[in-house]
Amino acid sequence: MPADQPRFQPLYEQIRQRIVERIASGEWQADAMLPSEWELAAEFAVSQGTARKALNDLTRDGWLYRRQGRGTFVAPGESEWGEGKLVSPGHFAELADPMQPELLSVARVPSGEAVARALQLRRGAMLHHIRQVWRQRGVTLAVDEILLPVERFADLDSRRLRLAGGGLYALLERQYAVRIRPLHVQYRGVLADREARTLLAAEPDEPLLSMVRLGGTVEGEPVEWRQRLLRSARWSWQTRI
Repeated sequence: MPADQPRFQPLYEQIRQRIVERIASGEWQADAMLPSEWELAAEFAVSQGTARKALNDLTRDGWLYRRQGRGTFVAPGESEWGEGKLVSPGHFAELADPMQPELLSVARVPSGEAVARALQLRRGAMLHHIRQVWRQRGVTLAVDEILLPVERFADLDSRRLRLAGGGLYALLERQYAVRIRPLHVQYRGVLADREARTLLAAEPDEPLLSMVRLGGTVEGEPVEWRQRLLRSARWSWQTRI
């Protein structure tokens, strides 16, 4: 098959993609109920079985969820914080205030060997380099360094990010119909360098929690490398088991 010849796409995958595009465009919002299998089959002029397979795939991949006896609904997108939060040590039921992001910069950089390997790119492939901080009650608690393949997200820039009301993940969903899921996460304790100390107003000997996360699409394609440095002297990182 010639390299430029389109790959054959089964009918259910075509329906799946059309549903994803409608979710990404905002036509169907989070927790909105979708039309029934019969209605979708009629709208797309396919069999009910084809519509059901598309819905089953989207439910498996986290775009949709089902409620027994009620129907199929749009699943909310992933938070950039996942299910984790910073809380006071020992306060497991603490209701933490929401974290607010602030974009610092967007640039293009060539990938190093380690990041290229993680994202399955050739060494030197161009990446979007995004830096942002997170604040809670006006206190800066975390700083992010995010790397995304330019080839995958060609026209991403600071203007689009600043206009995206829901942050980076909301932009990727609306602009590219991509939902990010964590593939791997690594944690270790580090000391802040001068730049991190300045951004976080941290003491020279204050320990930070480094969280390096590899994010991918719902199909498992790695598309995001992110390092988050979190203040940990007075806060604990808590997740649900």
